[in-house]
Amino acid sequence: MDHRPSPLDIYSSQEIYVGRDSKTCRLVVEDLHVSNRHLRIYTVLFDKDNPGEVSPLVYAQDLSRNGTLWNGSPMGKKVGGVLLSDGDILALSPGYYLEFRCGNFREESPFENTQLREMELFGEYYTLTSRKLGSGAYGKVHMAIDRETGGQLACKIVDLSRFKRVEGTSKFFPRENGLSARRLSREVRRRLKAYDREANVLQMVCHPNIIGLEMVIKTTNTVYLFQELITAGDLFSFLERRGGRLGDIEAAVVVRQILLALEYLHERDIVHRDLKPDNILMTSLADGCRVVLTDFGCARFVKPRSTRMGTLVGTFEYSAPEVVLSKSGYTKAVDLWSVGCIAAVLLTGGSPFRDPSTYEYSVERARRCDLELLEMDLRRVHAGKRATDFIRRLLVLDEMERMDVKQAVQHNWFTNAAHRQGFEELYRRAIQNWEPRQRRAPMVLRVADDLRGSPTSSSALHSGSLRGDTPLSSEVYDEEIPEEHRSGCSITLSDPEGGSYRRKRLMKASNQMEQSCGSLVVYEYGIQQTEQVEETSPPVEEGVYEEVDNCITGEKRHIPYGYRYGMRD
Repeated sequence: MDHRPSPLDIYSSQEIYVGRDSKTCRLVVEDLHVSNRHLRIYTVLFDKDNPGEVSPLVYAQDLSRNGTLWNGSPMGKKVGGVLLSDGDILALSPGYYLEFRCGNFREESPFENTQLREMELFGEYYTLTSRKLGSGAYGKVHMAIDRETGGQLACKIVDLSRFKRVEGTSKFFPRENGLSARRLSREVRRRLKAYDREANVLQMVCHPNIIGLEMVIKTTNTVYLFQELITAGDLFSFLERRGGRLGDIEAAVVVRQILLALEYLHERDIVHRDLKPDNILMTSLADGCRVVLTDFGCARFVKPRSTRMGTLVGTFEYSAPEVVLSKSGYTKAVDLWSVGCIAAVLLTGGSPFRDPSTYEYSVERARRCDLELLEMDLRRVHAGKRATDFIRRLLVLDEMERMDVKQAVQHNWFTNAAHRQGFEELYRRAIQNWEPRQRRAPMVLRVADDLRGSPTSSSALHSGSLRGDTPLSSEVYDEEIPEEHRSGCSITLSDPEGGSYRRKRLMKASNQMEQSCGSLVVYEYGIQQTEQVEETSPPVEEGVYEEVDNCITGEKRHIPYGYRYGMRD
């Protein structure tokens, strides 16, 4: 007999546990094959102040012993959370199913006809879904499925036809507006180069703390960039969920992983140039989770090591003073300044160079490296001496006096006798489920044919119509950005049109009401005979986080974070 309880509504900033334990689970399942805490449902909002831009992202994480099926495929604990789309089915046991419904966030026909025909080229390998993860002036990000593994990916879709229309329009400006036309054309080329640079950098790197690139497919009209899907939002959202700031130990775990990624990049003469909380992704909502750098649209190869860069890129609030002020250019040290700013934000919840009257970022204070208010904030939150010294040695006006990345990794904040072993053990557990990308050649493919006039099929992948990597544009130059376009934001698909967007400061967090993110519909049938193991684990203690199981210790030990290693500063 089919029993259908009322749908369970899901709201933003809310975690829902599903399982047998009535003390900790909001949805209780009376089925012996279901674990005490079987499933965890959580949401991620990229921007609370603009909730209509992208619908809330709702994830399901399997915590069970017997496993959970997502649309017929095992979820597995190693993959972390699974992003849910409208109509997805979660099978907790042979007799108990949940269906996710998106409510009012369904999107009709998100792709143009040309893109639909292009997708037939790689439909044998990847399926793009209508689930939108982000959007910008020239493209969007959608969830994709790897047909071979069934895994979820993020796919950046860059609409090249929009660039062509913008550049074509610029040629028809009246003569008196010729300067505006040239600037517009230059901006188009700059954006094209950013997308091309990101693909070129990511195909050459492989590190647990750097976003993984799966494949890039280019057509005449579109670029499809398939990346690892990170399931817990960015560092900014992570901080908001934690009340706006972290303690010394929690912040050190995050900063250390950023530095390990940066060390890997700098050893290969790659400078990120746009490090900020928005470009740092979290694989879990738990302390000690894997941290991932993303958005390499501003990155650059620097050879030889003495080479200085002169292009104005990055986000002002996290950019080193020499990026704007130095006539002789700047070096890899700009990334370390950004790390110092990020560490300050993690510990204090605000910009290290804020205006005391407006609480907004002050360019003048940053140019002078005025740390007076930062020192006050660090004392106010009782930041430790090691953490404070770390920030002081990075936020230094003279780049030659700033710590380099190897010195920063070896700083006493991470290597002191009381904490070193604990940090190393936490890191091993954070990355234990990460798997290096399997090399495939080539990783960047280009479709030569214009698809607007003829149908295509996936056989094109085997017929020689895809060839090795070529630039998105043959007329891309590393030019200085005109002053009119020095908006401070990187060229990312999550940035709104115009590039002037900046997330609200943490110290002025939004007080917006919780947003409806969808619902779970329960389908319960007569329990069938099965070979699954009966779940006999003891009830979970009230108030203890289950995520410790898969992000820090690898086992269900109910201990305070860091206690095992004496990591109490």
